[in-house]
Amino acid sequence: MNKFKTFGVMLDCSRNAVPNLDFLKTFIDDLAKMGYNSLQLYTEDTYEIDGEPMFGYLRGRFTKEEMKEINAYAKTRGVEMIPCIQTLAHLNCAVRWYPYGSYTDCDDILLIGDDRTYALIDKMFATMRECYDTKYINIGMDEAHNVGLGKYLSKHGFQNRFDIILGHLKKVADIAKKYDFTCIMWSDMWFRLSNNGDYYSDKPFNIPQNIKDSVPDNVALCYWDYYTKNKAVVDNMLKAHKEFKAETWFAGGAWSWGGFTPSNYASMESSDLTIRACIENGVDNVFITMWGDNGAETSKCAVYPALFQAAQIAQGIDDVAVMNENFKKIFGVSMEDYLLIDSANRIQEMPTLYNYKNSSQNNPSKYMLYIDPFLGILDVSVNLDAEKYYASYAEELKKLTTNDKFGYLFNTQQKLCAVLADKYALGVKTRTAYKAGDKETLKKLVPVYEGLEQKILDFYSAFKAQWFKENKPFGFEVQDARIGGLILRVKHCKERLTAYLNGEISDILELNEKIESQWLDPVHDGKTTYENNYVRTITACVP
Repeated sequence: MNKFKTFGVMLDCSRNAVPNLDFLKTFIDDLAKMGYNSLQLYTEDTYEIDGEPMFGYLRGRFTKEEMKEINAYAKTRGVEMIPCIQTLAHLNCAVRWYPYGSYTDCDDILLIGDDRTYALIDKMFATMRECYDTKYINIGMDEAHNVGLGKYLSKHGFQNRFDIILGHLKKVADIAKKYDFTCIMWSDMWFRLSNNGDYYSDKPFNIPQNIKDSVPDNVALCYWDYYTKNKAVVDNMLKAHKEFKAETWFAGGAWSWGGFTPSNYASMESSDLTIRACIENGVDNVFITMWGDNGAETSKCAVYPALFQAAQIAQGIDDVAVMNENFKKIFGVSMEDYLLIDSANRIQEMPTLYNYKNSSQNNPSKYMLYIDPFLGILDVSVNLDAEKYYASYAEELKKLTTNDKFGYLFNTQQKLCAVLADKYALGVKTRTAYKAGDKETLKKLVPVYEGLEQKILDFYSAFKAQWFKENKPFGFEVQDARIGGLILRVKHCKERLTAYLNGEISDILELNEKIESQWLDPVHDGKTTYENNYVRTITACVP
């Protein structure tokens, strides 16, 4: 029996990948089988609002009819749809358009106190009430780090930022009451403002008592934590939340936001701690987030092991072997085999289903795919002994590509590992041979560059099939540009390397550069890291 009143998943629909309805229905079916009873679709601007044609423009936004349809479908599966929007920050795609940019404070933060802000928010609530029949709505309001420091500061002078946010929250809560909603608000801004910008701590917070007492009665605070491995921190954070008069929710994370490959093991280690802590601390409402930072490349099914493990813990099941068998009964493949989906990131730590302590979220599967072979940004993370893993992973993943339901996502990972088998250390090998004047080795690398072009195309085809099975087409233009650019760059490097070997050019200037450590502490050199910004991996120049 589930130990939580509300136990759900939040699916990011704002980082370019907006799921299509056919996939969403299948996803809801799977969540219900695992034991979840709610789903939030995180939509910053990716939903239709009457009279706001630029809101979600060219982004694949959900129409009102689509939202109504998915709400009705979810009810038949015992899953409550809870709208999840933003009413303060994280509106970066919307504020690029007129008129929204004219009433932002700074960055992607709406201008508090401006009538146009509240007119737009009223329309947001009207849309959500028309499409969903739940009493809850997630209103966001997280990570508004510079709130009150832009246009607001120019208009009103410096104000206590607790008071600024509280004033805004009260107005949003009043609008919510108008539409009979109870709000869920990400809680981090209350804690950051009292803790030098940091959220998590095992020490007491100095949040003013009047703030704790003033949160509107139709607002719950959600403590989100996908990182902490210290139980004292989690217990302290839950205790600090209970000092507010507001209801406490908790959001964990299934790491679907590090590129093409998930981090199930790190997610499972986190859930082992946080889900159990929520049970111990009497938290009634819990959900697991699935973000899609920097392109939403990971398949939404890729984190099923992490989602399933969290659900099993919520049902009081602790035996990992039992979890493994239960997963197989539902999905026709063991959890242990399914976790091969993480392979492309497993070249340093080697977690298993039965031992995933100290797992990382590091994502060499993405940054080493895009690393420029000549510039070598982050080539300091390369460990030549780890290169061998990719070819073996590609072979291991083949056995799962024939799975009727999930074969397509294992095909993407198999093709990615085949690319990385050649590309992971290619830049290091090229630079080492070039600096040594070893033209024989460089000649042997030319066919590797040539073969990479086709391997990347094969990966692209698999990834494209995955995207269109799960998502609307909007946002894939970004992937076309990125992967297309990768193919052209590899081809260009091959041409220049060939020209150098043929004596047509005397040197390759990029390869003359010393590769500098990306970290202040060079002890990290030769170890994987986490870098999920495409631009930062391909150039030191302005893209």
